[in-house]
Amino acid sequence: MAKKKVVHVADKGGFLTLDEVEAWVRDARRSGADGGSAVDARVSFSGRIQKISVEVETAHMPQDEVR
Repeated sequence: MAKKKVVHVADKGGFLTLDEVEAWVRDARRSGADGGSAVDARVSFSGRIQKISVEVETAHMPQDEVR
């Protein structure tokens, strides 16, 4: 199986909002992440989220089988 990272990054100098985190969770779930998947994050000194990601396993299909 191949691995894929689902990543959301705040604008330069900004922080992720609750709506952006919610969108990231939806993207991650659609990509195959489950509730037990470990989350990686980069946070500011004040604890605000700047970048969030999760690695998911994806079923690899040979190129001739992709539809």
